[in-house]
Amino acid sequence: MLASGIIRELLAIWVGDTMKPVHLALAGLFLTASPVLAEQFSINDALRQAMQTNPGVGEASANRRATESELRQTQSTLLPQVRIDASYGPEKFDQSPGFVAPNLAVPTTGSGPWRNGSQESVVVRQLLFDGFTSIHEVWRQTARVNAAAARVKERTELIALDAAEAYVDVVRYMRLVSLGEQNVANHDKIFANVNSRFSGGRAGEGDLEQSRERVENARAALAEFRRSLEDARAKYRKVVGLEPYNLRFPGPLRGMPGSRDESLAAALRFNSTITAAQSDVDAAKHAFKGTDGLFAPKFYLEGRATHYDNSFPYVSNPGTPSVTHEDYSGKVVMSWDIFRGGQDAWNRTEKAERFTEATMRHARLQRDAYESIDKAWNARTVTQTRITALTNQLQADRKTIAAFQKEYELGQRSLIDLLNAQNQFFNASVSLTSARAVVVFADYQLLAAMGTLIEYLKAPPPVDAAPTDLNLFGTPNYSAPNFRWTLPQTGSEPLHVPVQPPAAAPVRLSAAAQAPVSQAFSDRWSGDATKTASAARVPGASEWLAQRERKGGPIVLESDQRSAYAEAAKPHWLLTAFSPRPK
Repeated sequence: MLASGIIRELLAIWVGDTMKPVHLALAGLFLTASPVLAEQFSINDALRQAMQTNPGVGEASANRRATESELRQTQSTLLPQVRIDASYGPEKFDQSPGFVAPNLAVPTTGSGPWRNGSQESVVVRQLLFDGFTSIHEVWRQTARVNAAAARVKERTELIALDAAEAYVDVVRYMRLVSLGEQNVANHDKIFANVNSRFSGGRAGEGDLEQSRERVENARAALAEFRRSLEDARAKYRKVVGLEPYNLRFPGPLRGMPGSRDESLAAALRFNSTITAAQSDVDAAKHAFKGTDGLFAPKFYLEGRATHYDNSFPYVSNPGTPSVTHEDYSGKVVMSWDIFRGGQDAWNRTEKAERFTEATMRHARLQRDAYESIDKAWNARTVTQTRITALTNQLQADRKTIAAFQKEYELGQRSLIDLLNAQNQFFNASVSLTSARAVVVFADYQLLAAMGTLIEYLKAPPPVDAAPTDLNLFGTPNYSAPNFRWTLPQTGSEPLHVPVQPPAAAPVRLSAAAQAPVSQAFSDRWSGDATKTASAARVPGASEWLAQRERKGGPIVLESDQRSAYAEAAKPHWLLTAFSPRPK
């Protein structure tokens, strides 16, 4: 393999003819380990790793499951509702006596004294008709679940696309850093030659300073490439969750669409962003239709069983046994909001405009998807022409540099011509590397815009990306609830980054700062606010800045560590915890 051959060449140079036995053992170890070193982490491996471990996918999946729980709540409103009511406690009522004759009063039984009464009832209620509001609400929630499922797929593909971009950026900037180092070496070589000629009197000081300026410019470009490389590595770690090791420059993908129209047709069918937007339109449509029930009566079938034990109105006189009573009823209950101040009409208007909003958003996202496909297709096709031109330019630049070097030595070319040729070669090399990266990333960008990136990678899609299953009546199947006793265990964990342990004691600004006072638990209730505030004080960002942004003189924390409320005689905004050291 390539890595094995490189290691053999390095060992041959390093060992030579005087290799000792220990060196031979090390050489054998390196050659044995070369297949492991040669194992590459491809861009598709990085994409699969990101899709399986990135918390963004888990976030979207949890949202989909939560939305499905809302659907199940709505479905439950169509089932019988059972409620138990119970009450117990002292009660009394006062009622004037009745008259059986003009002058003959009969006292009301149980009126006046306090008594302990209890009442228990069981109520069963079944919705019969509500103007189809509940049915449309179920369909609306179903559309919301489908939209959330499409967004799980959308988030997965976007994270995979971010991983592809991060991967390509890392390998691209690794090449650019290598080109930058070679560019610095070439300019150092030119500077050494000019310096030698200057020392011999064959070059002027202007040529020397000009070559020195180009060397520093090459070093500045190299530093910028290194900074960009570290930024790309940071993004790779964020998206993929691994260190960028054993990466290789990927090539263009195979089996891509043959035309732009084919890509657009696939996007219209499979793009998850468009699918989610269409589900939002369906949800808004059912939300509008659900307002029909606001103008219709609602009918319920209600059964009630109530037990009274010495409770109003079934009570007894003091000193007599308590009265018990059972009451049973089964009724059809109707309720109809005839007038509510125009709330229902405005609610219907709102839902109509929400439908218009969702429709316009769907149309806008369609155009956005088409734009993404157009840009990706242009990057794949036009950039290929640019790569061909840059490749030819590099060949010409190499010949130009070789010719200019000979002519410069003969005095037929100026130094600036040679430096410009070298700079032109470097710029063309950078442009060629970036153009090749653009072509590779454009393939993944095109697949993501089409909505087929997961399928192309042959990666299993997230389980929560599936839409809701419907029965023969077009409604989702009912699912029995599962009661949750504890919070779920989260899947993805933060990156394992070594963190320095916290300091055992807070850092003091200077000798003038008062050391924290140890405080017992009982002291927290002693009423000494000064002691409590002093013991609970922890250095924060303001102290850290005060240590590093000292102007004019050292800024110290006063020994009393007074707070904004230390002196009640002054407004708190006039006090400060910091003051300059007295001279």
